[in-house]
Amino acid sequence: MAQALVETALVFPLLVTLALGTLQITLYVHAYDVLVAAAQEGARLAAEDGRSLEDGYARVRGLVKAGLGSAVEPIEPRGRLDSELVEMRIDAALRPILPLPIQGGLPIHARATVSRERFRPGGGAP
Repeated sequence: MAQALVETALVFPLLVTLALGTLQITLYVHAYDVLVAAAQEGARLAAEDGRSLEDGYARVRGLVKAGLGSAVEPIEPRGRLDSELVEMRIDAALRPILPLPIQGGLPIHARATVSRERFRPGGGAP
């Protein structure tokens, strides 16, 4: 009986650490997926005829807030808009659930590029 208690006391911390590490990786992948989808949607919105990068930034912030709450901060969307393409980049940091020696959280970077929408009167070729 005592041997089983000693073995449990030795193995249990390792199992808890492994479970929490797996959970942290899962949360990181989820946060990355949310940021990529938000960057894609923000770039798509900014690529619409008559829209600006500010519209895309607002969409990114709204989607990240809805998908992750305050787990990812600060959200710093940046973009580039030219006559052909819209590029949206998000730099953020995920707060870890474990006490990690990483100052500022786990960095996440997402990027999306979308072709600009161009209005063509009558829907014809340019």
